[in-house]
Amino acid sequence: MFKLAKISLAVVTVLAHSQVAYAEQSEAIASEAAAKVERIEVRASGLKREVVEMAGPVSVLSGEELLRRTDVSIGETLKYEVGVHANYYGPVASRPVIRGLDGARVQVVHNGMGTGDVSREGPDHTITADAVTAQQIEVLRGPATLLYGSGAIGGVINVVDNRIPQQRPQHSDTVIQTRFGTAASDRSLSFAHDNGAEQFAWHLDGNVRKGNDYRVPLYQNDEGDSSKRLQNSWSEHQVLNIGSSYIAEQGFVGVSYGIIKTEYGLPEGPAAAEEEGEYIKLNQRRVALAAEYRPVNSLWQSVTADIAFTDYDHAEFEEGEPGTEFLSEALELRTTATYELADSWRGIVGYHANLRDYQALGEETFTPNTDTDSHALFMLHEKRFGVIKLEFGSRYEQLTHQAYELTDSLGSRDLKQKFNLFSWSFGAVYDVMPNQQLTLSYSQAQRAPAANELYANGIHIGTRSYEIGVGYEVSNSNGATQIVHNPALASAEQANNIDLGWRGQFANISTNVNLFYNQIDNYAFLANLGFEIADFAAYQYQQQDARLHGMEASISWQITPEHQVTLIGDTVVARLRDGGYLPRVPSYRLGAEYAYRADSWGGQLGLTHYGKQNRLAENESATAGYTLLEAGLNYYFDWQQQEVMAFAKVQNLTNRLGFVHSSFIKEDAPLPGRQLVLGLRLSF
Repeated sequence: MFKLAKISLAVVTVLAHSQVAYAEQSEAIASEAAAKVERIEVRASGLKREVVEMAGPVSVLSGEELLRRTDVSIGETLKYEVGVHANYYGPVASRPVIRGLDGARVQVVHNGMGTGDVSREGPDHTITADAVTAQQIEVLRGPATLLYGSGAIGGVINVVDNRIPQQRPQHSDTVIQTRFGTAASDRSLSFAHDNGAEQFAWHLDGNVRKGNDYRVPLYQNDEGDSSKRLQNSWSEHQVLNIGSSYIAEQGFVGVSYGIIKTEYGLPEGPAAAEEEGEYIKLNQRRVALAAEYRPVNSLWQSVTADIAFTDYDHAEFEEGEPGTEFLSEALELRTTATYELADSWRGIVGYHANLRDYQALGEETFTPNTDTDSHALFMLHEKRFGVIKLEFGSRYEQLTHQAYELTDSLGSRDLKQKFNLFSWSFGAVYDVMPNQQLTLSYSQAQRAPAANELYANGIHIGTRSYEIGVGYEVSNSNGATQIVHNPALASAEQANNIDLGWRGQFANISTNVNLFYNQIDNYAFLANLGFEIADFAAYQYQQQDARLHGMEASISWQITPEHQVTLIGDTVVARLRDGGYLPRVPSYRLGAEYAYRADSWGGQLGLTHYGKQNRLAENESATAGYTLLEAGLNYYFDWQQQEVMAFAKVQNLTNRLGFVHSSFIKEDAPLPGRQLVLGLRLSF
């Protein structure tokens, strides 16, 4: 950790000396960069900075690219982003994996506020945030704990939409979109409507989707059973959201209400029985309030307040009967104040609270009922010195778990555990020359283990295992297993992460390269113990020091105004400090895409290769590499004075069999086979 800090300090010292020589060029650099580099505001940054102002690695999916990539889940929508993979429990329950980290380390937020679901408690639980009506999706790779808490130690994904309007629309705006996919006869219809009158604005959106079991390339299990369908991978999805705001010259206040109803099957292997398989039925109701006040003639630029209350429940059905039910009520509050001083200091200070009441009911519950409360104070500041911009921030968070009727081999009892967490970060953006930037960021972030990582003790149908938390001592002798809880075994994680990046625009070529090194002390991971409990493989969360390092790179060449070629690549190596690899870490990836755009037509042809993963944890099997080919076509035209976009894409054009190494059920859940997706988007 101290070596990393010394490296960071040395690099920043060099940059600070260099800024004296380049100070006179800074204004010219800024103006030329603004002319050539696309300016995209990143809402998740807190200070609403643009991509080119960020010291840490960030990417934004929006516009036509978001429309092309939108899929049935956030994980599937983002899995082509550099540095992002998916853990894949079938297409519906597919969580993003950022630099080898997922689950309780990657925070998915909706307009900056948590989703309130239980997707982090198991890979079979879907994320309730939806990409269909999103305006943009922001991906912050690397620790983002300062604004979003210890659950963002691996990164943040912010789904941005206009559910609570912040500006009065100039005119009515309505978008209707429909699409159909052949692999699962997947059909969907979505809409979004924005309008306003005088000082009021309102928003309405919704979508419905239904799909059957997915077609996959022919595959078989170890017993020789084979199938061309991913059995029990069907889904049904319904969403409706409404919001309204009162908007004045110095700010706004708004409210939204949303409901989600989803049912989906839990994929089974080719030996699946013909009777009805296991499935999940979930309901979510969410109320959100947001307000912003912008003072006049004050050092305070804005004061904001956001509140979200989420009431979530889902039941897991077996043979048509509910077996386990998960209930979660979450209340989140964030208030911030942004300032700007006369000498160009900018910053944000705030308070963030998250209160959650989690219950698991039924005979197959594997975690006790737990209340989790967290309260935090944070600050983030930045200042430009000529051609170099520096930023730093810190966060203090107190998190408490209150577990009820925690059960082990000695009986049942209540338990309360408190974690005091401190995180800080430092970053620099150096304008080497016009449209070329060197970025550096260093952070030390702490995370408290999630409730399921601490207290799990039972059969988890989602992972098809007997799952045990990190706070237990486990012994197995002659088939008899003793599990005794010991709270002293659990510690907070501490990630020491350094990022070095290069962003450049050279004539018609743009590049983006990031190198990262992440040393995580007391890293909690689910390890295969090598024996069975109640006929299920036994897994336990264990804590060891780990090191993750890798790189991400992309280069785009605008050959002509109509033709563009893009190359991408990413890789991560995740080891335990004492030897061995971490489980379920994606392998390297290489990709290339050719895009054509002229007049009313656009098209894409992409090839992505996923390498073989043979860096294996104990009791883990290798995963073969595979290559996916994809092609797309877009056509824009006017119909009845309305803007229309028709699109088609073919996924997995060669019908290649592929298994996702980061999936808990990889042998039973291959990726979908060849699929044609047709869609139509109408704007008026």
